Amino acid sequence: MGSEELVGAFGRAMQAYQRAVDTLDQQAADRLGLNRTDLRCLEMLFGPEAAPMSPGELATAAGMTTGGVTTAIDRLERAGYVTRERDSGDRRRVTVRPTELALRRAGEIYGPVVREGTAFLRRYDDQALAAMIEVLEFATRQHLDHAARLAP
Repeated sequence: MGSEELVGAFGRAMQAYQRAVDTLDQQAADRLGLNRTDLRCLEMLFGPEAAPMSPGELATAAGMTTGGVTTAIDRLERAGYVTRERDSGDRRRVTVRPTELALRRAGEIYGPVVREGTAFLRRYDDQALAAMIEVLEFATRQHLDHAARLAP
């Protein structure tokens, strides 16, 4: 296969991957009893870099209005997936954090994906992994840039 054919095959593979992520996220939202927006907000609170966020920070991260994120937080709180806590340093500041229930249920859904993906990626050397990271970082920036271009 030549370079042009490989570029085309890569594009088709990326589109198939995006559809697969979309399918998994919809199944996860259904399993958790959430809509996709609420799932996106909950996801923002997870991960190695995640820390409790203020509603405003969460709105910015999720690309939502503060009113929209407040509604999402209300639904997540009613479902038992997040709590609001007063900041000990600034009592006016409220942060949102996932509950143990949310951590457990997300782990049940996404844990196998992480474990299988980690095992698969360990087959590659540092140079190949660095190239994959570069592609994903470019694709992320590109999609966010074009989403901003299309936003009202």
